Amino acid sequence: MNKIHLGIIGYGIMAQNISFKLNKKYYLSIYNKEKIFIKKKVNNIFFTNNITHFLNSIKKKKIIFLLIKTGKPIKKILLNIKYKLSKNDIVIDFGNSYFKDTYLNYLLIKKKFTFISSGISGGSEGALKGLCVMFDCNINNYKNIKNIISDLVYYKNFCITKGLSSSHYLKMIHNGIEYSLLQIISEIYLMIKIFFCKIKIINILFNWCLKELNSYLLKILINILIRKKMKICDSIEQKGTGKWMCLNAIKYSININNIFDSLIIRIISKNIFIRKIIFLYKKKYIKGNYLIFLEKIKKIFLISNIFTYIQGFNQLLIISKKYNWFFNFKNILKSYLNSCIIQSFLILKFIKINKNFFYSKYLLTLIKRYFIFFNEIILIYVKLNISIFSINSFFNFLLIILNKLNSFKIIQNKRNYFGNHYLKKI
Repeated sequence: MNKIHLGIIGYGIMAQNISFKLNKKYYLSIYNKEKIFIKKKVNNIFFTNNITHFLNSIKKKKIIFLLIKTGKPIKKILLNIKYKLSKNDIVIDFGNSYFKDTYLNYLLIKKKFTFISSGISGGSEGALKGLCVMFDCNINNYKNIKNIISDLVYYKNFCITKGLSSSHYLKMIHNGIEYSLLQIISEIYLMIKIFFCKIKIINILFNWCLKELNSYLLKILINILIRKKMKICDSIEQKGTGKWMCLNAIKYSININNIFDSLIIRIISKNIFIRKIIFLYKKKYIKGNYLIFLEKIKKIFLISNIFTYIQGFNQLLIISKKYNWFFNFKNILKSYLNSCIIQSFLILKFIKINKNFFYSKYLLTLIKRYFIFFNEIILIYVKLNISIFSINSFFNFLLIILNKLNSFKIIQNKRNYFGNHYLKKI
C-alpha cells in the first residue's frame, strides 16, 4: 500500500512532534519560513522555505496542516496558496484561531479549496502520544481525513461539530475552562501550603488524584512539586482565548464569573511593579484540626471544579442555539476523557447528565451539603490576608442565587429615577 503524502506548514514544537508521530506512516513535506533557502529531504520528510516547492512536492489531492501562529499569519498563508490549490485539496487549521477570524477565512478562500477548522488539545506531549481533536466538516470531507485523524488522536479522542468555525469556538470554551481550573488549583495549593510541608502536600494531592478529583492539571502540579525549584517570574501569560470567551459571554449576557475572574487574575499579575512597592503580607498561624480543615478544602475544590465545567458548557449550549451550530455534548465529553488538558474524572459525571448541567441532582446535593464550608474557609483566609480570588467569586455567585436578599431592585429603581428606564412591575 502506497504511503499518503501530507503537508505541514509551520515547524514549532507541536508541528515537530506531530511530524515525528506521522512520519512512521506518511510521507511529509514541511514548509517553514526561514531566512536562508532550504530544500532538503531527511527521513522521508521534505523540508523547504519555498511555498511553490512545498506545494509541488505533494501529489494530487493535497492534505495540508496549518500549525502556525493565529491571526494574520494564517490569513497571509491562505492568500498565498488560494490560487495554487484545487477544490479537491484540503487545508486544516489546527491553531487556536479566533472563531470569527476562521469564519472570515472561509469567506476569504471562496471555496477554492476545502478549508476545515480544528482545535487540538493535549500539548506537545499529546502530539507525540495522541491528541484530542475537535473539528468541523461534512461527511464527505470526514471520509477523506478520518484515517489521518485516527492516527493523530489518542484512541478515539475526537469530536465533530457542525457549523462554520464551530470547532474553534469549542476550543475557545475548552481554553476558558482551562484558565479557571488552573486558577482554582493554584488557589487550593496556596490554601494547603500554609499548613503542610511540601512532601505532605504531594501525598495529599496524590491521594486526591486516586478519587473524583483526578485530573490532568492536578497531576501536573504534583510533577512540578517533585521537580527541583525553578526561578519563574510571578506573572501569568495569556494568548487571548480566555479573553475571547469572556467578551463573547458579555455580548450575550452569559454568566461565566469563575472564568472571567481567572482572566482578571492574569491581568492583575502583570502589575509586578505595584506589587513590589505595596507589600503587606505578614505570616499568621491558625490553630485547629488540620485534617477536618483539609477535608473542607477538598469539597470546596470539588464544587468549584464542577461549576467551572458547567459555566463553560452552558455558554456552549446557549451559543449553539444562537449561531445554529450543532454540538454532540456526550461525544465532546467522551473526547475529553484522555489526552486532553482539561481531562478529569468529573467528566464521567457530566456524561451521565441528560438535562441542563445546572439542574443536575449531583450538583444540587453537593451545594446543599457543603455550602457552609465556603463560609468557614474563606473567613480563615481573610484573617490570614491571603487572596483566594476565584473561590471567593464562586462563593459570591452561590450567595446571589441562593439568597433572596440582594440589591437588584435598588439598582433598577435608581436607573429608572435618573434615566426613565422601563421599570418592570411584579
